[in-house]
Amino acid sequence: MTLEKKAKLKQLRERLSNLNEEEKKALLDKGLILTVEGRLLSPHNTILIYLQANGTIPTVVGGFQQWKRARKVVRKGEHGFIIWFPVGQKDEEGETVNVETFYTATVFDVSQVEPLQF
Repeated sequence: MTLEKKAKLKQLRERLSNLNEEEKKALLDKGLILTVEGRLLSPHNTILIYLQANGTIPTVVGGFQQWKRARKVVRKGEHGFIIWFPVGQKDEEGETVNVETFYTATVFDVSQVEPLQF
């Protein structure tokens, strides 16, 4: 992980930990965010994205490869949003249970992608 990414994560953690319940609720009231596969993001990741969105309202997000599988490509020069994802054992439905640790991932909003050209 680069020093720049570590600094950004530290800043995000500090901003998140300094939010009171009313501020968190106000961010969540902006709307839910879906993944490109149709799952809802966790409230925690939704708040993280809104903290990074600079006034925009993200609606559907996915990682670079997720967008590629959806036949979309992230536009050159776009900067994504950092989220946390759990790693651990999965149940029969593929949901993570017995979370062992969290890692970061970068996701991009649907407004940052365009159709894949052949």
